[in-house]
Amino acid sequence: MPRAPTKKSPIRQLRKIIGNKTQIGFARSLGISGSALKRIENQDLRLTRKIALRIFAETGANLEKLLAGKLRTENGEKYTSEFYKKWKERWTNQNEAIAIDRAKALGWWTKILFRASVVGSRRRLWQVWRTVADAIEDCARDFDLRSQKENILAKEKPRVKWNLAGRTPDEIAEIEKERLFEESKESDYHRHREKVMAALTRQKSKQPSSRLRSRRA
Repeated sequence: MPRAPTKKSPIRQLRKIIGNKTQIGFARSLGISGSALKRIENQDLRLTRKIALRIFAETGANLEKLLAGKLRTENGEKYTSEFYKKWKERWTNQNEAIAIDRAKALGWWTKILFRASVVGSRRRLWQVWRTVADAIEDCARDFDLRSQKENILAKEKPRVKWNLAGRTPDEIAEIEKERLFEESKESDYHRHREKVMAALTRQKSKQPSSRLRSRRA
């Protein structure tokens, strides 16, 4: 029989309130290991703001209160199972259309961030890019999205591999479009040149030779 915990934990209290959440199951929803969550609950590992933010997204528990060792709702009220139920009803509407919409919105803010990183003398674009790229890679790993993202990429045309430093399908398609356009221009030039040369050859063949002209004269 497992030993009863000796230290109070707002996260353990939260799991009891929301019900049907084992330590491993709750950890998986946060993108961390069960052992890490256990250590956090036993206060052997500090609760970071990053993990607290994930708990907030999953449950609506107040971020600052969690970091202070207390459990409250996002509005600072007592946390209840009824609040959790309403929170999940509010945030469980998730589908591909919503995902694409949120990605576009986040992309706009990312563009502002990147533009800000090249303003003034202290330019840090590539440091910022690396930090953002690392965060994306962390999400893919922490939430075990490898197979899902590979399945999505398999449907893209042209096909690409997961590589944040690589080109997107749209970029590859645009490059291919430009290449075909240049090839078409070159092909048109050669066809035009061949037509001109053929016309000159026909015109020359119709003209009498200099010997024939002298005889006529």
